[in-house]
Amino acid sequence: MQKELEARYAAACSARCAIFIRARHVPDALAVLGLVGPSDRLVVYADDFAQAFLERFPRESLFFVADPSPEAFAAATRPEADGGVPSTGRTFWLVNSIGGVGLRVPDLRALSAAARAAGALLLVDNTVPSHVGCAPLELGAHVAFEALDRVGAGAIAEKVVAVAVARSHGSRKRLPDPLADEAYELLRGARSDLLNKGDLEALAAGLDSLPGRMQAHMDHARALAEYLFCHPSVARVAYPGLKSHPDHAVAANVLRHGCGPAVDFELSVSDTARAFLERCSCAHRDAPAGGRATRMSALLGDDGRYVRLFAGVDDPLAIVDSLDQALRLFCNPPEP
Repeated sequence: MQKELEARYAAACSARCAIFIRARHVPDALAVLGLVGPSDRLVVYADDFAQAFLERFPRESLFFVADPSPEAFAAATRPEADGGVPSTGRTFWLVNSIGGVGLRVPDLRALSAAARAAGALLLVDNTVPSHVGCAPLELGAHVAFEALDRVGAGAIAEKVVAVAVARSHGSRKRLPDPLADEAYELLRGARSDLLNKGDLEALAAGLDSLPGRMQAHMDHARALAEYLFCHPSVARVAYPGLKSHPDHAVAANVLRHGCGPAVDFELSVSDTARAFLERCSCAHRDAPAGGRATRMSALLGDDGRYVRLFAGVDDPLAIVDSLDQALRLFCNPPEP
């Protein structure tokens, strides 16, 4: 059953093949696979997830970039980025299709062209939009990762990450890519983790229902982003579907069916994200990731002012009402 499910997933991603592995998140999956060796260079844009990479990879192999542009990745790949010593191993570029503080959307076509010019393998964490909302391999990425919480509708017992490998492009429109073959060779020996029957059944059902559920997640995220954008107690809203977002134009060419299920926002008052989330009945901080409930978290820690919201398939009007009440209480707390 698992091989059939992996084949279905690969077909949905336009991939050459796909495997499922147990991992807490994409940095963990990359480390478990052992793709990045001690002499390799891993260039990453992940300012909201840097600690996860630092926990799983040696510091000398990691190069963090400040923005997800081809220029930033290319600069981090040059020998002068490492004290003038050229790398003797492979180079990997890793970026989220939607990610980082402010939910940046990189131009994956431009990044893939720059990666090929630099001889780098382009890896994309596609967890936020899922394979329904973005197709990194069709845009030139060599490997796409996706944590499967949302595919399983929050019903899988273990954390699972799917790893999908690009085909060797040989159509009339796209020239063959030796790096795609290299990625396939690197991953060909990797083995799937055998998942339990319950998780496989949840993922199988989830693959069928995901397109409809993701459309609801994305439609609700847009409505909530527009509400928050107009609220006087919210200092800043980051959502790729808003014209104010720096990657709004890029998102139209990279994302599909919407601009993802996530919204970042900054509170305009000096209290903490923890205090706001405690007052907000729809925060659902303990709800399963990828499930039907809208979930919120403190993006930069409980003592910061940034909140990340993942829209669920629950009633967005009820979520707006809960947010509105929390924001009113947040700005005008009752007298003790």
